[in-house]
Amino acid sequence: MPTFQLLAVTFFLAATVGLVSCGNEETGGPGKTKRFHVRGVVQKAMPGDPSMMIIDHEEIPGYMPRMIMPFHARDPEEFVKLEPGMVVTFDYHVSGEESWVTGVKPTGETGALTLDERRPDDARLARPGDHLPEVAFLDETGAEVRISDFKGMPVALTFVFSRCPVPEYCPRMMNQFAEVIEAMKTTAGAPPTYRLLTISFDHEHDRPEVLKAWAAAFGFREGMPWSLLSSEDPGPIEALAVPTGLRYGEANGTIQHNLRTLVLNPDGTIRRLFNDETWTPAELVSELVAASKHPAKPDDQKP
Repeated sequence: MPTFQLLAVTFFLAATVGLVSCGNEETGGPGKTKRFHVRGVVQKAMPGDPSMMIIDHEEIPGYMPRMIMPFHARDPEEFVKLEPGMVVTFDYHVSGEESWVTGVKPTGETGALTLDERRPDDARLARPGDHLPEVAFLDETGAEVRISDFKGMPVALTFVFSRCPVPEYCPRMMNQFAEVIEAMKTTAGAPPTYRLLTISFDHEHDRPEVLKAWAAAFGFREGMPWSLLSSEDPGPIEALAVPTGLRYGEANGTIQHNLRTLVLNPDGTIRRLFNDETWTPAELVSELVAASKHPAKPDDQKP
């Protein structure tokens, strides 16, 4: 499918514009396509991708609170005549790892442009060769873990929260980490040790046992080279958010966020930073293999 690219800005909750809440309709049972009727205000087209439109949508009862997010249309013609500020209705389909819209119709009304496009301070962003801050998390067993515990091996890390309702966001990150683990088993030159780290930014909800139960649906099992990290306070994740450009914030009972996935060399330095969800398992495998050729210096090894 075309890229479901996330914004490089925070999807802040929009101000109220006096629109009526929409209903929703679900077809089929578990694993089938769900269909919701949605109403919202067009904010802007995604640059370079005519199949994507950023819309400030109303609450989708029983599925998603109100937020600003990009929507994908399988047929770009759905978005051709849309302009910022138009109020539209459409059907939102969710199936497995994919979602898309159909039946986009302007209502003739005008709504507010509420998208916050402030960019993070580039001077504070980490770059390849930099180290991440030294902070402590809890893993899925409740044990304290630091990223530096995995020095001496290549590491990939990404950020999620377990209540994420959009299949192209956090669920895709989980599925792709599971695919990376399978691919590493048969990849020539794959390092004997490596680690994947899934870090939650929902410190109030995502306790170790919650993350572990959620991750099981994506194939996670203890003993894999994969750790699920969380914290009981926001400090650790906030310390990582600034240098990585991760943006997140609570809005109407959920968290609006962008995506960041990083690959670290065995010495703990950043090798690669992916700014959205478009990376593939094959790309991450390639980066992990390449990182393994960048061994940690003796004085950088974890004692």
